[in-house]
Amino acid sequence: MEYKLFEKQDIQLMKYFVDDENTKYDEAYLEEFLGEKNAFGYVAKEKDAIVGFAYGYVLFKPDGRSDFYLHANDIMEGYQRHGYGTGLMKYIVTHTKCIGCGKLFLITNKSNLSACRCYEKAGGISKADDDIVYVYKE
Repeated sequence: MEYKLFEKQDIQLMKYFVDDENTKYDEAYLEEFLGEKNAFGYVAKEKDAIVGFAYGYVLFKPDGRSDFYLHANDIMEGYQRHGYGTGLMKYIVTHTKCIGCGKLFLITNKSNLSACRCYEKAGGISKADDDIVYVYKE
């Protein structure tokens, strides 16, 4: 298994990647995403297939420091529960430290037990039982 940054040559392989929500990734949007300077994509590749895809953003703070928000970490169904998600998370944690982020954070549901196990195996800590996420839509 190879864990790496998402690059232009990976775009063609993304048309075969299916996440839990059956999201289809458009080539043009992926190219545009790669052009965003604060956005990073990560892949888990086995041979010539992408079996895991994650992405997130560097958030610059007014005091000059930065954090990393990981928005998604998806492993294809047949590859889940084999350590690929944990491997990808460890790669992402290392990368975000290398680019100067003070911390990495993400949001998941307590009911998503496999995701919670993955994040904990990769060193993630959830201290608060009272966190609430508010979402605003149009």
